[in-house]
Amino acid sequence: MTLTLLLAILLGCLLSGLWIPFALGITGLVVLYLAGHAASLTSVASIGWNTMENFVLTSVPLFLLMGELILRSGLSSRFYRGVAVWVSGVKGELLHSNVVASAIFSAVCGSSAATAAAIGTVAIPEMRERGYAPRMIYGTIAAGGALGNLIPPGIATIIYGAMVEQSVAKLFIASIIPGAMVTAIFLLYIWVAVHLRPELVPPGAPRPTLAQRWSALVDVFPVVALMVAVLGSLWFGIATPTESAAVGASGAVLLACLYRRLTWAALRDSLVNTVRITCMVLFIILGAQILSFAFVRTGINRQVSEGVVALDLSRWTLFAVITILYIILGMLVDGISMMVLTLPVLYPVILNAGFDPIWFGVVLVTLIELGQITPPVGLVLFVIQGISRAPMNEVARGALPFTLLFLVSIVLMALFPQTATWLPSLMR
Repeated sequence: MTLTLLLAILLGCLLSGLWIPFALGITGLVVLYLAGHAASLTSVASIGWNTMENFVLTSVPLFLLMGELILRSGLSSRFYRGVAVWVSGVKGELLHSNVVASAIFSAVCGSSAATAAAIGTVAIPEMRERGYAPRMIYGTIAAGGALGNLIPPGIATIIYGAMVEQSVAKLFIASIIPGAMVTAIFLLYIWVAVHLRPELVPPGAPRPTLAQRWSALVDVFPVVALMVAVLGSLWFGIATPTESAAVGASGAVLLACLYRRLTWAALRDSLVNTVRITCMVLFIILGAQILSFAFVRTGINRQVSEGVVALDLSRWTLFAVITILYIILGMLVDGISMMVLTLPVLYPVILNAGFDPIWFGVVLVTLIELGQITPPVGLVLFVIQGISRAPMNEVARGALPFTLLFLVSIVLMALFPQTATWLPSLMR
């Protein structure tokens, strides 16, 4: 009855248009009061402090600043054009460029929306001019943008690690092979699609000369070097996630200065947007922690765990049910809200079923990225629609094949959990 009351209050708050963090926090407070735990309301101040002073969360604004500086200084545009030169000669070259450039850019950005915006702003006008099929344009940019959190470092991964007290460094390293696998599946699909339907792409352009390829390295190498510095410092145990984020942000400032693209306007906009997104993320986490406290205080999470165990579901039946739940939630709420809302209840169930928490974190982030490109609230779809001014249904149809490929990737991760557990076992 308490769970039903909680869901009813939360749904009412969300449908009223109340901001998500306030909907989560108010629901938790009301449920605590109605369930007879009014004395526990005095603990809310401590919850707020303990949530916000988490050292791991300091990496969130630093990674965001790194991506914002690269985006607003124009380095992302140069990077995309450099990648396009290196993949030229492959049929449907710019479609492959969208995915490859997004995968690499994700490693210095950490945000799906920012990745889609950075690549889409450059790619959409050029691809339209060359005559690529619109749905393939939108689909590949959506797919590439959806790699933003899966390929480390990702904001969702940091928040998962902070919530369930798992190593963020291990989660980042665990995401490398799954991220590369999803990227390879996307590229394989594009290759097959353009060979089966040649009308999707224009005739091949002349191949660049060797000199042009070497010249393009000037635009590609710095971003790749920054990615290696961030992930390498984690892999060898040189830096914590927060310290590696500081390395990345400092490297982004240095690159922007070296290319003489760091203007006061770009720096101001980067800082303002970083603060705005950081505040949004932290307020959502705070609201979710208040709701999580209500779950624990009223015993909801324990009762749900016991109820699921009593159903005597097999591990993989349980995993299938949880996957379907996250797919449905991904169509209705944003990824971070979905994660912080469900983990307090579902994480004990996952542990009781014997799933590896690092592996599950990678799968959960993949499901979150799937939600980024599924209507009606897929954030990446809105970003692409805003850039392209195309009808939303056309953007969503372009992304549809890639949503199915995400599901294929999740099945592969379930069949071969070593994709996410092998690299962390080798870390120092």
